[in-house]
Amino acid sequence: MTNPIEEGARQHLAELRLELGARAAGYWWHAGDWLEQVAFVASPALAADVVASFAEATRSVALSQTDLGIVRAALSEQPTVSRIAEIPENDGSGYWLRAFGAVRSVAVPLHDPKGKVRAIVSVALADDSLGDDDVTARIVAAARWWAHLV
Repeated sequence: MTNPIEEGARQHLAELRLELGARAAGYWWHAGDWLEQVAFVASPALAADVVASFAEATRSVALSQTDLGIVRAALSEQPTVSRIAEIPENDGSGYWLRAFGAVRSVAVPLHDPKGKVRAIVSVALADDSLGDDDVTARIVAAARWWAHLV
């Protein structure tokens, strides 16, 4: 049985992914020393094994995994951009970006009304047609309608 909250998040992420032309998009809840995956969506053009491997590998992510952009965004409390040109091939984000055929990811922390990071939304993009600030603004604007945090 599908959780209605997860299904709603998946639908909103799919809309955001399409709007941005992203290869993939994910939503993680900040839970103590972990990020817990709420939803993940990917382009149908991605290999099914890559999608399944990423979803499983990021189902629960320790905040000690600082080679991932979602973790760096949670820890810094600021949007974090990872670019394949700037990170090693076997680095966490570098590995996944290459597997997705993406050139960068933008991970955006979502804050509760008191300013505490409660969640992270991240997208993997195949090009730089939109600037990092534009992508961040679109993520925040979209999440405002469904994450109830920003």
